[in-house]
Amino acid sequence: MIAATLVTCMFALVGALSTPAVVAQDDEPERLVCTFEADVAWEPTPHWVATIGGDISGSMIIMENPATLPGKTEHFDESWTITTTDGVVIKGWDLGVYGLLKFRFVANGEVTEVSSPAWEFLVGYQMHFQGTTTPLVIGGEVHATGMITLMAP
Repeated sequence: MIAATLVTCMFALVGALSTPAVVAQDDEPERLVCTFEADVAWEPTPHWVATIGGDISGSMIIMENPATLPGKTEHFDESWTITTTDGVVIKGWDLGVYGLLKFRFVANGEVTEVSSPAWEFLVGYQMHFQGTTTPLVIGGEVHATGMITLMAP
């Protein structure tokens, strides 16, 4: 009976310690995680139009700057704007790599601007972006899915 109680307490303690911290001292989240679905728009310049959900819900526009294509990868840099369902605007940038064989991408960046004092804590948060696309067809339909994680500096 005592052993069963100790094992139960150990599992409870390990579970509590292994659960990621969600709230910082000042009630600001340490991490925000969102899923996204995006489609490429080719005109007037290539960009992505996305819907995001999770800790932040709304829409996202990702503007691509000219990329380099060394071999079977694309090295890109982007600026992005999230507009929440409440109208808050969150802006940032990222640098990443897109694999032209497996259609996977990964990028890291930072939040640089927020339109609401209530969300001002996000400025300086690190951004991690990853996902996959359908096969790349220049001028054609391309769809992407993935995850966005914003993390306290």
